[in-house]
Amino acid sequence: MPITDLLMSGINLMGIGMMIVFTFLLMLVFAMKGMSKFALFVSERQGVSETLSSHPVTTGQGQQAGMRGDLVAAITAAINTYRTTHQ
Repeated sequence: MPITDLLMSGINLMGIGMMIVFTFLLMLVFAMKGMSKFALFVSERQGVSETLSSHPVTTGQGQQAGMRGDLVAAITAAINTYRTTHQ
């Protein structure tokens, strides 16, 4: 079998494989979008969306409940030490 036939077989196999992966990923995207819409539909029917939107989302550097101050200080010191030694 000449080398050109082997190369063409390899290119064909690569193309088929790439199309299979692309098709699978496309199906996965549509499935995720469908499940997201379904979850929103179900949550609206059960009235969950009002309870979720009424709670404010907090983002910040405030200390959360259950976090130990000494542990946070140790982690912060370790990060600072790592950053100063690995520049």
